[in-house]
Amino acid sequence: MCNMTKRQGTSKKFVSRRMDEKGFTLIEALLSFSLFCIISLSIPLMMKGFSTIKHDLVPPRYYEWNLFHESVRSELRKANDVKVLPNQISFVIDGETILYEKYSQSIRRRVNNRGHEIVLQSVDQFTFDVIHQGVHLDLEFDSGEKVEGKFFYFAAVEGETSP
Repeated sequence: MCNMTKRQGTSKKFVSRRMDEKGFTLIEALLSFSLFCIISLSIPLMMKGFSTIKHDLVPPRYYEWNLFHESVRSELRKANDVKVLPNQISFVIDGETILYEKYSQSIRRRVNNRGHEIVLQSVDQFTFDVIHQGVHLDLEFDSGEKVEGKFFYFAAVEGETSP
């Protein structure tokens, strides 16, 4: 509000001049609409970005499978005694018993029946089978993807506990 003073003789007369506040001007409306469009168009881009980050944080299944495969393979090569059952495999390395077994929807690794290290996730079913100088693994993930692996060892003694 703007007050202006007008003098007429000895008396003062106040004249009030108000600014027009009845609505937005065209420029204000265009700026508001532009800001609204920028915000509403950036929301799907942010959602896509979050989805991409989430996808990249979870490693693809073949990375997890390759890590599991290499871990079992290297431990089995060093094993002294190997016991194979359809649902688990255990072997002795330097006096420690290492056991790979199914736990819920995962395969876990335990040392001397202690610990709980998940080495493979989202596993539906798997079986270990004895082959000549090694072990064969058939595995099916929750998604229906099937993989198989062969793990060989060369220092095993023939017998009932060693394949």
